[in-house]
Amino acid sequence: MDEGDEKYWMKVHHSYTGEVILAACDRDLLGRRLKVADGFEVLVSESFYMGRLASWEEVRSLIAQVTIVNLVGNGVVGRAVREGLVPERACRDVGGVKHVQIMRY
Repeated sequence: MDEGDEKYWMKVHHSYTGEVILAACDRDLLGRRLKVADGFEVLVSESFYMGRLASWEEVRSLIAQVTIVNLVGNGVVGRAVREGLVPERACRDVGGVKHVQIMRY
């Protein structure tokens, strides 16, 4: 599959404080547990990330609109870095998978 055809799981959340949160992850990560250290895992949960499958263009558009962004996956984070939406120094490795959070206030 061409990178331009890639789909990502994406969900938008609205907090009681008025924040709009975009959660997006690589399609193949949904439901996976990422091992960080002995006895510590991070779950890429369906309740947080699984809203609908979206194109990169849809994800990119929402990144510019929301107040908080949470991206998990080498694909989606890599695209955000390459397009200058996320500084690479802000990315972290979680069990071999890239993760980044952006907060705008």
